[in-house]
Amino acid sequence: MRCTFSQAERLKSKLVIDKLFAGGNGSFASFPLRIVYMRVDKADSNNMADVPVSILISVPKKRFHHAVDRNRIKRLVRESYRTHKDILWNALTDKDYNLAIAFICITDTLPEYKKVEKAVIKALNKISTEIS
Repeated sequence: MRCTFSQAERLKSKLVIDKLFAGGNGSFASFPLRIVYMRVDKADSNNMADVPVSILISVPKKRFHHAVDRNRIKRLVRESYRTHKDILWNALTDKDYNLAIAFICITDTLPEYKKVEKAVIKALNKISTEIS
């Protein structure tokens, strides 16, 4: 599997995002992130048909006032997801649905890459065990 993060893997559908935050399948914290995820039927997801998982990364302006800090955290989450996404993709190979996942930053201090990577790995493992 190639460790890339394509444009199709980004969650952009307003309808899916609204459903995700209105009441997704699950939500849990893996400090410094809060993860919200939802199953999306392949028939309902026109733009998600070619990838099994689409993600959204949110860093609140209320917690990080400077754009450079928000962008830094988004880069850290994207990189750690990109390198470890095979954990989740392997669990979704024969499923008839896709996943929409939101990673939301809940810390007030700029986290290190190791903490973010550990949180993303923990989240991906938890989601993959819950869906199988």
